[in-house]
Amino acid sequence: MCKNYELTLHRNQKSKLMCKHCHNSNHNHDHGHSHDHKGHSHQHNHNHSHEHNHEGGEGSIISTYAREIITGIILVATLIISHYLPSGLWWIAYLIGILPVGIPIVREMLESWRSGSVMNEFTLMVAAAVGAFVIGEYPEGVAVLLFYSFGEKMEDTASDDVKRRIKALLGRLPETARLKDGNELKMVDPAQLPVGSILVVNPGERVPVDATLMGNQEVDFDTSAITGESVPRAYKPGEELSSGIIPVSRAVEVKTIRKFSDSSMTRIMKMIEDAQESKSPTENMLRRITRWYTPIVFALALLLFFVPWIVSAAQGVDFEWIKWLRRSLVFLVCSCPCALVVSIPLSYFASLGNASRRGLLFKGSKYVDAMRDVKTVMFDKTGTLTTGKFHVSAISGNATEDEIISVAAALDKESSHPLAVAINEYAESKRIIPAKSEGVKTISHGMSGMIDGKEALVGSRSLMKSHNIEVPASTSDASEICVALDGKYLGSIWLLDTIKPEAREAIRQLHALGVKTVKILSGDHEEAVKRVMREAGADDYSASLLPEDKQRIINETRAAHTGKVAFVGDGINDAPAIAASDVGVAMGTLGTDIAMESSYVVIAGDSLSKLPEAIRLARKVRRVVIENVSFALGIKALVMILGAFGIASLWAAVFADTGVTLITIVWTLLRLRK
Repeated sequence: MCKNYELTLHRNQKSKLMCKHCHNSNHNHDHGHSHDHKGHSHQHNHNHSHEHNHEGGEGSIISTYAREIITGIILVATLIISHYLPSGLWWIAYLIGILPVGIPIVREMLESWRSGSVMNEFTLMVAAAVGAFVIGEYPEGVAVLLFYSFGEKMEDTASDDVKRRIKALLGRLPETARLKDGNELKMVDPAQLPVGSILVVNPGERVPVDATLMGNQEVDFDTSAITGESVPRAYKPGEELSSGIIPVSRAVEVKTIRKFSDSSMTRIMKMIEDAQESKSPTENMLRRITRWYTPIVFALALLLFFVPWIVSAAQGVDFEWIKWLRRSLVFLVCSCPCALVVSIPLSYFASLGNASRRGLLFKGSKYVDAMRDVKTVMFDKTGTLTTGKFHVSAISGNATEDEIISVAAALDKESSHPLAVAINEYAESKRIIPAKSEGVKTISHGMSGMIDGKEALVGSRSLMKSHNIEVPASTSDASEICVALDGKYLGSIWLLDTIKPEAREAIRQLHALGVKTVKILSGDHEEAVKRVMREAGADDYSASLLPEDKQRIINETRAAHTGKVAFVGDGINDAPAIAASDVGVAMGTLGTDIAMESSYVVIAGDSLSKLPEAIRLARKVRRVVIENVSFALGIKALVMILGAFGIASLWAAVFADTGVTLITIVWTLLRLRK
């Protein structure tokens, strides 16, 4: 009953969630038992494949549990009619009843033996059932394997529930796309679409590939598959559309900008798939423990039988072997670690699905653990704490407005930075023609290029200072872009950004969650960063930073051992800082490619409120794990002690194993459902 959960992305790019049990067939049960004859470290993987379909209604449920139903009917019927049968025939009826569930378990046990794994839960359960038959406890022997098999199927059902919820988030990407070819529409495979294809998407259909919106009107789209938000969002013509979103009111034409394999939804599915491979420290610790747990349990059960035997022999009294074998069997059954090996991975698996539904994409369960312990959060400013939508608020200097804008736009047309975009939009709105430039390149703190044989510089005051160009002092808190030509200062362009409306509340919630320090790291000038810090309620800031400066500050903070450090950013220049932090968070619809690749958590959409939500979810997972472990160990310890003194029966042991496992599964799904 102890499995790993994994999302498998098939070649046809449909998402198919699979439960991997273990042996060398299609399933993969990883109980963490490890067997390596050279190093005495035995890796036990029982892989079998029973991929159950619990979605098809009553018929599928009956077919899934057919073996358990047959055994259950025979068990109940035999219990009823046993009073009318000769006692010598009872065991035959119970033996017939145990076969439907017993044969698959014995087969799994033998396969695991052939692969070198002897000390595993299959051996434990079969030994308990055989022992029960030996001492005449036939109903208990049948019940051990019946409830074990039933619990294993229930585990599949629980994982399927989580998988269905992830599928509900992702939906199904269209298997065909409506390609516009001249005046004709052709149905084609989205995976075969070249970049630049024109598609038609009808209301209620998903955009199959990342694209830009064509036409001249705004269109509302349902973005819940990406962001987890139910409120439609309006997109303007030319704006980028993520695959998976749905036009609400009318058909739209879109132009593809990425291949299917590089599109948003495909990448999200791949992220969730990869997340299952990255285990949390708690899960890894559990695996290490279970490597020696089962052999110790077997040893203790044998001692519980043989020590009283030796003592009886030494004292010359009769040994009550049935009594002590029964106690040993109780110990064996109730000590099975299924509740722990199932509920802990399931807790993380369910949390990853729940987070995905909310637009929070963790790249692995170990980052759920890291998020729980964050004590310092550092934010990039532009596009993260602010909307990233700038507008020109003032222009001043030694040249005319047209001259300043013409030089700035000439260099900034090569840049996608929000400040550069705003300058180009302003030039277009004022019908200012950018100067002809050549050799344009990005340098530290700005851009450089040649205009009419003269070097042009556009960027921060630091850029001007590095070229010995004097800039008049300023106390404005707007973002400043300085413009110089041929070594002379032309003027400055002042731009204002708007703080996201939820920024202050998100930072307040971070403080309420115990985050000690919220700091802004920005390449912008000091007055602009200080303004955002005051309005957002952050604790500290550092301005005029290069990407390597952000990385250095994060490394210094981590070296101070003040708790986990999270960095939240959205741009290419944030990638070093994101990678250096304990928990790197990429913001935006999916952030930039580099930021997304280097991050550990992706917030789909741009809502800062999801960050404290992620911390709360991570802490809730830990609480659920502690609750399940405490409950399971408490019940098992109690039954084991009572069993050792002959008070608890095999029925109690079955409950301590399968019953407790099912309770922890149900508790996990209920607690992490929302």
